[in-house]
Amino acid sequence: MQGKLRSVLEKIENGLINVCVLFLIIIIAIIMFQIITRRLGVATSGTEELARYCYVLFVFILWPVAAVRGQDLRITVLFDILSGRTRRIIMGIFHMVMAVYGSMFCYSMYVNMGNAFRGNLRASTNRWIQMGWLYAVIVLAFLLLLAANLIRACLLFSGQETVLTQEEQNSMEMEAETKKIQKELENVERGRNV
Repeated sequence: MQGKLRSVLEKIENGLINVCVLFLIIIIAIIMFQIITRRLGVATSGTEELARYCYVLFVFILWPVAAVRGQDLRITVLFDILSGRTRRIIMGIFHMVMAVYGSMFCYSMYVNMGNAFRGNLRASTNRWIQMGWLYAVIVLAFLLLLAANLIRACLLFSGQETVLTQEEQNSMEMEAETKKIQKELENVERGRNV
């Protein structure tokens, strides 16, 4: 059961990451477009606002992925001196607080979404952007954030997941990179022997 749940979560995470990559590409394209049009002396309207909306969506869509992967910001100098159990409890409480915050924000965005659709609210310079749809994506992202925080809190409280110190994370990354390099060297060596 847990294997299936983790598999589904990974697929959702990868899908969200791919959507965010698309938003980054759009942001880069908009910036390049602005640079070119300004050099040519052509006035464009609404491109900055469109890039801003893409950035807002990027942040809100990627936030649940960071939460479920435990890539939250923390002061590692203080956090790393705590015992593993204490770190787990603190992070579990943090994720529960974030779930409460996410649910309140989600409700607020839901109300804004309803008002935007009823009032046919449009973006100020890009009249084709219906603000209700932007709010709808943010509501969906906060529902995912709520789920991610609750899942991570449950895993932390049950002891199925740990919170590593910065030194442990660095050590694991170095070990993984070393194995990767060794594997590449073995492949190169096999290629020479063939």
